[in-house]
Amino acid sequence: MNSTPPRSPVSSQSQLDAGWNALRWGALAGTVGPFFVAVAIFAWSRQQTAFFGVLGLGVLFGAGFLGVHSLRGNDPRIVLDTPQGARGATSVRGWIDQIPANLRHELVTIGQPVWWAVRGVIGAGGFFALFGATSVTVVAAIAGAAASIWIGRKTQQDRRLLWYVVPLNVVAAIAVPSFLAAAYSGASFGFLKNYNDFRGHPTRTAQAQPVDGLTLNGVTVSNIYPFDAQGKQISVRLYDQDGNLIALDPQDCANAFGSSRREPSNLFPQAVVTPDANGYSGPDNCKESTKAPFPPPKPLPTKATSPTPKPTARPSTPAVTPTR
Repeated sequence: MNSTPPRSPVSSQSQLDAGWNALRWGALAGTVGPFFVAVAIFAWSRQQTAFFGVLGLGVLFGAGFLGVHSLRGNDPRIVLDTPQGARGATSVRGWIDQIPANLRHELVTIGQPVWWAVRGVIGAGGFFALFGATSVTVVAAIAGAAASIWIGRKTQQDRRLLWYVVPLNVVAAIAVPSFLAAAYSGASFGFLKNYNDFRGHPTRTAQAQPVDGLTLNGVTVSNIYPFDAQGKQISVRLYDQDGNLIALDPQDCANAFGSSRREPSNLFPQAVVTPDANGYSGPDNCKESTKAPFPPPKPLPTKATSPTPKPTARPSTPAVTPTR
């Protein structure tokens, strides 16, 4: 274990103020930044993942930079001389003292390098896996592990890096269990779900999510064209087994170019906008059609019915006249 060089005690109020400011920025980097990153991990869309991820990392590194700047060149350990820093250090030491001495030694000598490697693998490898770059995921994971170990060793020499490393450790403490849980459950939540969806492999949860509108075998149904048994197009109103409307948003000129949208309709076929001969349709020359864009089906064959036999009259029995 590396020995920490002694330092001179705090000699001025300005150093205490610098330590308190640096501690506040460090607390902000270690809480607010990882919070938004956690929101990004468990978000349900790519846009949300990107937005909250960038926001979280921006807060994390921005607050970390301001924390280092607040030190004003002083020893980073001046934060421990503030009342808040002293209380926090006492609490952490109390938790550490609850761990057996031999286990603490193993955690420092073995557990710490393992943690450095794991956070690098998850951070770098997960980033490229998220965007489907499987060809470089393994290489990125190895490089990430090496970089993470180097940063861990560098932090032991320059304690100012703690303003960045500690918040990143919080992020890794959230991401690592998330990856393990996702691997166990089939990557069915957050950006892990997004990763599968981006690559064209929807997860079980994605398949179970309700979808607005009508679908048939996973394909969206935009209109319905009913025909009778003779192949003649007809208009119908559709309901499900519970009497609920089977309706779609109108696709006519009023909905396409009007100022207000009409309510969904269950009258089919619905009128749709048809382009002109030049393939153009606009509010000035909008035309609608309810005609099916495909040939009508052939009439269904009629079943041959056998003639019903006419009932035959039963011969009448002559009346018998009783004799005396």
